[in-house]
Amino acid sequence: MWDKLTQYFGGRGLKEVNLNRDGMRLFYAAEGKAADPIWMIGDAAMAALTREQYLRYLSTIRGIFEKQGFETVSMLTLFVTGRIEECRAIGEDTAFWIVDGAYGRLIVYENQPEDFLGIRSVIENNLHFGGHSRNSEGAQIDLGHDNFRAQSKVTSYGRDSVSRVNGDRAAAYREYSRQQQRYASSRRWGKYQNVCLVTIVLIVINLIIFLLTDLFSVDAIMEHGQMSWRTVFEEHEYHRLFTCMFLHYGISHVSGNMIALFAFGDVLERQMSRIRYVILYFVSGLGASVVSCLYFHFLTEEDPYSAGASGAIYGLMGAMIMMLILHPDMRRREYGMRFGIFILYIIYSFVQAGTTVNIAAHFGGLVFGAILYVILDRLATRRKREWSRKMRE
Repeated sequence: MWDKLTQYFGGRGLKEVNLNRDGMRLFYAAEGKAADPIWMIGDAAMAALTREQYLRYLSTIRGIFEKQGFETVSMLTLFVTGRIEECRAIGEDTAFWIVDGAYGRLIVYENQPEDFLGIRSVIENNLHFGGHSRNSEGAQIDLGHDNFRAQSKVTSYGRDSVSRVNGDRAAAYREYSRQQQRYASSRRWGKYQNVCLVTIVLIVINLIIFLLTDLFSVDAIMEHGQMSWRTVFEEHEYHRLFTCMFLHYGISHVSGNMIALFAFGDVLERQMSRIRYVILYFVSGLGASVVSCLYFHFLTEEDPYSAGASGAIYGLMGAMIMMLILHPDMRRREYGMRFGIFILYIIYSFVQAGTTVNIAAHFGGLVFGAILYVILDRLATRRKREWSRKMRE
């Protein structure tokens, strides 16, 4: 049952926090400023767990979510064990359920939540039918993978049902309704967790702007968006450091950049949070623009206009190099095609060097991307260590 629940929560799009504790798993759904964690405790952890330790863990978990900016934390402890009396004593006055796989029952006491994120019916059916559930016609269904996820039904209490009860009961229904709405929203977005949404949006924006400037000949976009050191340093049009990242000269320029953006962006967006990925992309692009301006202003007599997403893309390349250095396990994954594109993109840049390629911007983007990835990776690693340290205390 432990493995089934783990598979089930992951399949519903709930995120997991690594507690580094045997017999403990922590999943949560979040929307806006609200989080709904489910803390699973198994036999391995129950053997040495005391009431004091349990309350300390509970407080630590709540505190960590609050420090992450969540204002509402509705938490449920799921004891997956046959130690009924111990669980009841340890979890007293907190929100908890007991999953007793040995006797095929889910124990929910009167003062406990009637449901949580719509999972009660799935747990009960899976326990009652020995690892299987039944559909509306009474036929058995294997609760594995998609079938297991499909058995959960999200039911939300409306205003009418709330109005028929009073006091604490009404408040409980309202809270449960809010939880269901948050879960429904998180489930909708959970389907896109493994889709490189940011990269796709960036590609679409670049292609739309290219069509406007090239196909529809909207010259004002290129005229006021491309960058040169004179327009930045003397005319103080600093917006060009940013806008030039979305402009391209010709179909070969935009197509090469977009293929490379998808190849590298897809990998990095899956390995980093989307916020960190956005920071990496845009700061690398801005860094490339600044380095380009400085190079042509102080080291040459030229004042060429430049544009293109390649500075930011080289930032992704620099980040990918550091990712492979810092995380050796990533080298063994199936990214052969990405590395082929990586080599071809570098060859393409050097072949075009001396004609139209801004090598200074490429170099600046590469360096900024590598440094930024190290900083962002260290911050993420430190956060994980803080979780583990607090859970061990």
